Amino acid sequence: MAKTTTEQETKKKAPAKKSKKTAVELTPEIREEQVRLAAYYRWEAKGKNHGRDLDDWCEAEDSMTD
Repeated sequence: MAKTTTEQETKKKAPAKKSKKTAVELTPEIREEQVRLAAYYRWEAKGKNHGRDLDDWCEAEDSMTD
């Protein structure tokens, strides 16, 4: 038995939906918080030595721009 046009149309697949990645604006506050956390984790990983906070901060900033 031949299929009718409506049967053929209903069996067509709908086009795949394209995933939209929402661009999150990186505000200065968010960026600072990310750098702060990265610097803290670097400090912890290096044995929690005091007096090298600026080095850890700069390394954290550099890692975010790579």
